[in-house]
Amino acid sequence: MKIEPKNPSKTIRPYALLRPGYRSLGATSSTRGELYAQGPNRCYELLKSLEDHTVYVSGSLRGLLLTTGARCWQATTWRGRITSLTLDGSKTKVSSLRAIISDTPDPFRALSVGMEWLSGLGVSPGSLSSMAWSLWRSTLSDPLSIAFSPEIGRAALYGGRQEIREAKTFSHMVSIDITAAYPHSMGSEIAAPYASTLREVSKETTIDPERPGIAQAEVFVDPHARFAPLPVRIADEIIQWQTGRISGVWTWSELDAARQIGAEVKVSRCWAPVREIRPFSDWWRVVLEGRSLPDGGSAIVKAISSSLWGLFGMVGDDRGDVRWQDDHGDRPIFVGKAPRTMPHAQMAHIASETAARVRRRMLLEGLAGPYAPVHVDTDGIIIRKSAPMPENSGDAPGQWRLKVKMPKVEIRAPQVYRYECSNLCGIEHMKYHYVTAGTSKGEAAELFERVPQTKIAIYGRDVVLPPGYSYDGDETERWSREARSVQAATFGRPMIGV
Repeated sequence: MKIEPKNPSKTIRPYALLRPGYRSLGATSSTRGELYAQGPNRCYELLKSLEDHTVYVSGSLRGLLLTTGARCWQATTWRGRITSLTLDGSKTKVSSLRAIISDTPDPFRALSVGMEWLSGLGVSPGSLSSMAWSLWRSTLSDPLSIAFSPEIGRAALYGGRQEIREAKTFSHMVSIDITAAYPHSMGSEIAAPYASTLREVSKETTIDPERPGIAQAEVFVDPHARFAPLPVRIADEIIQWQTGRISGVWTWSELDAARQIGAEVKVSRCWAPVREIRPFSDWWRVVLEGRSLPDGGSAIVKAISSSLWGLFGMVGDDRGDVRWQDDHGDRPIFVGKAPRTMPHAQMAHIASETAARVRRRMLLEGLAGPYAPVHVDTDGIIIRKSAPMPENSGDAPGQWRLKVKMPKVEIRAPQVYRYECSNLCGIEHMKYHYVTAGTSKGEAAELFERVPQTKIAIYGRDVVLPPGYSYDGDETERWSREARSVQAATFGRPMIGV
């Protein structure tokens, strides 16, 4: 695939942030100020009047269905998730900001600061994904060619590590994580290069963790190892960290990490980089500037910079549209779309390499250290307060930081917990702080109460089965059903009937 540098947008679209209610709608427009409508017809007219805007909701899109009635909307879906809603008879299309500014003092101010900064770089308002892609392209000085086998690149692509020791309450804990883990691993001065493409080489080739290679291998992990080092894909969108004898496709950096903790690695096929590139160096310097924006604007930049890596692993399957038979949105009709080949497919090895770099650090610096984490989530762990910080600790991007002290934490599931904080947190709240993945602080408390105790992680790129769950035959479908039941219990009835 050839990626061209982006020319600055000549016209920067206005944008609006919606506040949906039941048969009511508030909106703040970058050009028209505060707007309000009461009643389904007036809500429709207000929404239609914003068709020249890029339109957002801060959190869930579902609330929009109740402003006009669900039959006025058509949803676009990808992998079973709503990505946008389009209002019938108009060009108004609404996407979600995924709660990234919901907890800021003034969400629209945060959005405006982020958008003004992006517009200064020639990036017009759009979905988080489109802005992430445009921002990166705006930092390229020359066309860039990246292409490799989609099948091999995707075979090495796995989601982050998410697991808990037990669903219970722990005392005297702290949460630590790696600041800007993904963006830092992509473009910082110490980040390893990427491969523009790879070629198959001898299976005897030395696996160098500083080079972006890929290998198919059989690995033996001591069944008594403290932590399994490698993810194994056991079904579409389901992975598990396993011990014993496993096989799969992984990056060189991740296979090297497995060897470092004692695994035996036998390579059967191997691909080495033909040409190494650093396509994110200039992008990272720009992102660092955006991460320091005031008034919550940094939240926009952090979100789009952290999401860029995943765009390289996009696929064009499992797409569809949704209509509703009723105004409350309880009776969806799903119409699937034919799979299509995405140009990003040839760049899956970029996503694979990036995700593996973060998992490698989590394994070698976090899990394999003097710790016994009770909770693991992608780039962070919850450990005993008395445990030492990792060596690479500090306030800079790429370093481990002490995120929060937790005199007591109740863990219900991976990425779902609540904790008591010290009296000096500076935030007025009830007894607990609540965390439920992908939701604002305001929604997290309610959702926490609905989540059943489970060790299955459902909120990341892949569903993650915990160690000890069998996965042969019908068992895989059993765990898929359990994951879906957790999602339904947490978020209620799914928006689409698939």
